[in-house]
Amino acid sequence: MRQYYYLMLTVLVSSIFNSSLFAQDIPLLLVGGGSEIKEGWSDEPYQWFVDQSENKKVAIISYAEVDDDWLKNYFLALGAEEVKDFKIDRTNANNADLISELRGYTAFFFKGGDQNKYYSNYKNSSFHQLLEDKITDGVVLGGTSAGMAILASIVYTAEKGSLYPEDGFNNMDAKYFTFQNDFLNVLPNTLVDTHFAERGRLTRLVSMLAYWNIHNSNDNPIGIGVDDRTALCIDKTKVSTVYGTGAVSFITLNSTHNISPSSPLQLNNTQITSCIHGQQYNLTNQLKLSTDSISKLHISKIHQNKVSLINGGEFEDYLQNSSKKAMVIYDQTTSIENTWGENVTLINLKDLPTSQLEDFKKTLQETKEFLLLPFGSQYITNFYDENSILNWVLNQMKNSTTQVYVFDEAIPFAGAQYASNLYSNASVAYNGNLSYKEGLGLIEKVLIVNDIFKESDYNENLLGVLQEGLMTQDLQWTVGIAEKSVTTFQVKEKQWEVDYSGESSSIVFENQSDNYSLANSKRAIVGYPSITSHVIFNNTTLLKEASFEEYKPTFNSIIINDLKETNGIHFQWKNDQLIFQDLGDRKIQLIDFQGKLQNEFISSAQFIDLPIQSNIPMIIRAIDLNSGAQKTLKIKKN
Repeated sequence: MRQYYYLMLTVLVSSIFNSSLFAQDIPLLLVGGGSEIKEGWSDEPYQWFVDQSENKKVAIISYAEVDDDWLKNYFLALGAEEVKDFKIDRTNANNADLISELRGYTAFFFKGGDQNKYYSNYKNSSFHQLLEDKITDGVVLGGTSAGMAILASIVYTAEKGSLYPEDGFNNMDAKYFTFQNDFLNVLPNTLVDTHFAERGRLTRLVSMLAYWNIHNSNDNPIGIGVDDRTALCIDKTKVSTVYGTGAVSFITLNSTHNISPSSPLQLNNTQITSCIHGQQYNLTNQLKLSTDSISKLHISKIHQNKVSLINGGEFEDYLQNSSKKAMVIYDQTTSIENTWGENVTLINLKDLPTSQLEDFKKTLQETKEFLLLPFGSQYITNFYDENSILNWVLNQMKNSTTQVYVFDEAIPFAGAQYASNLYSNASVAYNGNLSYKEGLGLIEKVLIVNDIFKESDYNENLLGVLQEGLMTQDLQWTVGIAEKSVTTFQVKEKQWEVDYSGESSSIVFENQSDNYSLANSKRAIVGYPSITSHVIFNNTTLLKEASFEEYKPTFNSIIINDLKETNGIHFQWKNDQLIFQDLGDRKIQLIDFQGKLQNEFISSAQFIDLPIQSNIPMIIRAIDLNSGAQKTLKIKKN
């Protein structure tokens, strides 16, 4: 019996000490990919790697033939005493002479390529055993791209092909979730990912962590995502330092989440920390050690209302199911026929009302539902123009007693700001050229992107907007909306309540930081202490508490321009000024509705002061003295 217990104890102790829970503390260099640059971003981390080597002998490992000696010469220039390229595939991974030679090296660097080839070629080979021995004895390991992917206790092998950022958002049973945890005894309970910002992989790593947790319920690993041209140097105490042009993201799941293995991902309260060049993170305590330098604007009071974002639905369905007074706002050359009766008002942005404004105002005040169809961004300034009836419409849409439905391409404009060039070029974020413009503010302190992952080439732009936009703009939340979905924002006590339904997952980021930092490059990369992400799927999520107040609309007096452009003269009336498109000699006439000439003068200016004191409608006529062309403008103060 004693022998039995002794045997069981031996097996137990052996299994514990062979597990990743007791991984060796050796220095590691994790490189997210991208080309090294002599006297550039890679010098500091690669120099650190060489310095950690006891005898400065560096073995460069690849399963393929080496094309040139650049990396070898680079390590030599950084102080390595000896550097050699080793091609190790399945056929020579058990070669005794090769293994004997490799024992003399104290630094091993794995090149990029295919991590599954590294895993399948080396697993249970003599070379694999050599690496484990070296880890036990003390060695420095490094790798870039696929070579980095194998330097953690949990390895994403990609043996069935690459997992795309949207795969987990579509189905957590996707075949591309392939992992192993029996390779190298380093970075316990950790899963790493590469080319992180460049390929928009934040949502991929979140999905991978969730998948691992589903199938290994006792494990809740940390995720580390490293951008290209960026490196993470981890010392023996598990204090890590970031170098390069991008950032390193550290991701931890909420331990109380509820994830289904057979549906798109639904996962609340995931914590994300981002560190940029020179910043440090303690992997043991999971704590950012560096202070971010730029103050984030503090949240102010938010006007409460109810807004539904309909991505892929038909507006007619919402009219048919409602008995309330509704207004449809659209932008079309041809008018929409009103087949819904007097309860529905149709407003074409290309043909706004210019008369009977009091009646329009009364209708507007009685309207309880607004349906905002896709429109051009050029109309946003008109919504804020106090001399436009669209300003009345915007005020009533913001009314806390109304419901607004926003459809398809109009969805980004519902937020406080929107990314105006997200899909203009796939490299916009990489080149640091993301542009933000003012939205309608129907959902305040929020930026929205719709049709996420529709085009994978723009994933870097997408994740750039959701993170950089959140920190650098006056926002507290950013939202990525999937196709064929409905997302409703409404206030429940002191929180936004987000109700979501759709065929795949969407994502909400909310700021938890008072400060942030910008990367030392032009890229759309930010460092921050904490962002919370919520992957939403057919559920209701409460966001962080905020200070809300009701919005009561105002209807200022406005001036209506009845524009009738003829013969090439273009001007408008605004703020007691005539504004012409260009300079020219013109006769200006001010005429009342009885046909009596009230004023007449000649001017060649582009901007002409012409205050109108009376509320009686007037006519302004401009006559080009060279061509004889005329334009008549009816104005009325309201």
